[in-house]
Amino acid sequence: MHFPAPPRSAHPRTASAPPSGPPIHGRHAPPPPRPHRWGLRVGLTTAFLAFLGGSAVGVKVHYLPTGAVLPGLTVDGERVPDEATPATVQALAADRARALLGRKVALALGGHDKPVLEATLEELGVRVDVERTAGLALRAGQDGDLITRAEAVREAREGRTDVPLFTYVDRDVAMTKLVELKEREDTQPVSARLDLDKHATIPERDGSYIDADETIAALELAARDRRVETITLPVKSFAPRISSAFLKSLDISEVLAEYETYFSRGGEQQRRGKNIDNASQKLDGVVISPGELISFNEVIGERSEENGFQKSWEIFKGEMVEGIGGGTCQVASTFHAATFFGGFDVLERLPHSRPSAYIPMGLDSTVVYPAVDLKVRNPHPFPVVVHAKTIGNKLRVELLGKMRPVRVGFGREVLSTLPYKRKIEEDPTLSGRKVLVKQHGIKGYKIKRSRIFTYPDGTKRKEEMTDTYPPTTEIYKVPVGFDVALLPALPGGEEEDSELGGNPSAAPPSARTPSAAGTDATAAAAPVDGAPASEVELIDAPGAHAPNASQRDPAKTIWLRR
Repeated sequence: MHFPAPPRSAHPRTASAPPSGPPIHGRHAPPPPRPHRWGLRVGLTTAFLAFLGGSAVGVKVHYLPTGAVLPGLTVDGERVPDEATPATVQALAADRARALLGRKVALALGGHDKPVLEATLEELGVRVDVERTAGLALRAGQDGDLITRAEAVREAREGRTDVPLFTYVDRDVAMTKLVELKEREDTQPVSARLDLDKHATIPERDGSYIDADETIAALELAARDRRVETITLPVKSFAPRISSAFLKSLDISEVLAEYETYFSRGGEQQRRGKNIDNASQKLDGVVISPGELISFNEVIGERSEENGFQKSWEIFKGEMVEGIGGGTCQVASTFHAATFFGGFDVLERLPHSRPSAYIPMGLDSTVVYPAVDLKVRNPHPFPVVVHAKTIGNKLRVELLGKMRPVRVGFGREVLSTLPYKRKIEEDPTLSGRKVLVKQHGIKGYKIKRSRIFTYPDGTKRKEEMTDTYPPTTEIYKVPVGFDVALLPALPGGEEEDSELGGNPSAAPPSARTPSAAGTDATAAAAPVDGAPASEVELIDAPGAHAPNASQRDPAKTIWLRR
């Protein structure tokens, strides 16, 4: 076979004259020249376009013109109308978004027979970017060369091109729903505790929580998959701080500090006594690790009937009212006194709005769930166990550990006394000269309290603080039209705050001696305007107890050491 030399213009890189000599034959003959790459691309493109749009070159080729919408394209499974405009595509995407966001899903939680929440995807925070979805649909088939665009036309006509909705989850909205669920369904772990009376260990219990991040990921999946109708909430567990194994290693052979208070269980005080029993049982056996802060409210929990508390008398906004959990403050005060003498750091504590009958001013602590709390911290290098129990009418709180690192003394000095006022209210249910004592007046006090630490090496440290107990208003309920001048005078020149507009100076210069322990009492006073004050019948209302000596006339100074 003979291969003539190519023209010089066809092979620029071999433009020189061919070698002299006879023609080359046989196995040494050079291969035929390869077509140029550009020519190959043109040939393949022509053949492919002919396959797609016609049988020969020159037939109209079916590829997507610039700016047109792919024929047969679907958005979220719904076909785009032929010759659709950008506005049509936008409207279709918006319609599909509304359908998606209105779909309801159920949130299920193990251990519940019914879903814990049913809501639409939109309510759970799912959102759709309609403009981005429409933009993706309008750009479909517009990118690439003619081959790519022509193939996109073929796939769309075969129903194989769908633009899904561009979805995402608004975390702020989702977390609002999830926080509500978590507050209701999450459980705190319960540390192991010691039953000191039975010399036994109460085992720990793990806590559980709904994993918010995994829930949001499940919401994102549900937005993309129409088959998802129920989301099983992912729940994780976590161990408590103190285990049963840890308790077995504790040394609680020493009493760091103790304090006792007394209460009544008779009559209307019976339910209050039950509340003291309940709160002390919750406090008993609590372990406080070195450096750990403990919240009284967290340990005792909500003052509710579900948590074992009953209705009883308690102080609310300066007045005695019937509420759930009355008596819990006595447990808090006794616990505070024990930690005070145990050398604990008192980080958060408020005195009562009046002196307490069961504990000296300066050692009490008021608590209101969840706003007003008592928080203390263990400063010692070893764990301390709280032992709280009631025996008859006595509440005793002990702090137990391996040693007693400090001895503490408590000093109190009354700096000033604040007089109380009287408030008079008309009660149409009363008649004659019967007066109901809704609340006894108690003077207010400003005190300085001191704590002196004495350490084994003889060194001492002193803390000083100031407490203020506002005066407790005396409240009388009188018949309509009652002459307030018949009432006994306030002691020490205190002022009257009468809702009847009476003249404080009209009260007689007599003083009333408080009755004993809330029994009925009749005032003995000088006659006024011809009517003897002894004819005024003063009766204590439920919950109104006459102050004891420590509330009426506290010692100027006291010193206690434990």
